[in-house]
Amino acid sequence: MRTVGAVARAFQQALTRLGWRCLLIGILLAGPTAAWADGDEASPTRSPRVTALIGGVNVVLVVNGDRLYAFVDRVDGNEPVEGAALTVQRNGKRAPVALTEAAPGLFIGPFKRSSQGQDVFTLSLKSASGGGEQTATLVYEESAAAKSGGSGVGRALTIALLSGLIGAGGSVLATRWWNRRKRGDAPPAPAA
Repeated sequence: MRTVGAVARAFQQALTRLGWRCLLIGILLAGPTAAWADGDEASPTRSPRVTALIGGVNVVLVVNGDRLYAFVDRVDGNEPVEGAALTVQRNGKRAPVALTEAAPGLFIGPFKRSSQGQDVFTLSLKSASGGGEQTATLVYEESAAAKSGGSGVGRALTIALLSGLIGAGGSVLATRWWNRRKRGDAPPAPAA
């Protein structure tokens, strides 16, 4: 017959092995998933963009570095609109963004991103294909990722290590409970 101490040690060893296995499985499963979600580290990130429909014309705003690009295309044929007059007013700013027409349907201007996670624009368009005014919100994806705690191998490793620590703590508590239960120890009485 096995003694209580031998059973407790076997139980503790089994819990320790289970904790290590869970930690390794967590590292193996969470690591590649995070790497696949991030994509290739060498590839450029996608520039923030927003599309607004004004009449029969699409206006696509793209922020790349310190430049704002505005593409003005027809909805039906996706052809650039020639001779369009585009005004992009950033909410909270008095002057519109200074856009110059670099090519038919392509406007480029200097742009400094706000420190917030998004910018709201009012677009005014006058062209032969259509005209009007529309509001568009440009959301910066990297700020959303930063608010959520980011992602990647470092985050997955942190989660795996914390999971292992929680599992190890649980095994220690379970072992102490098991030992006290088998020995019949009562918690110490407070001193009078």
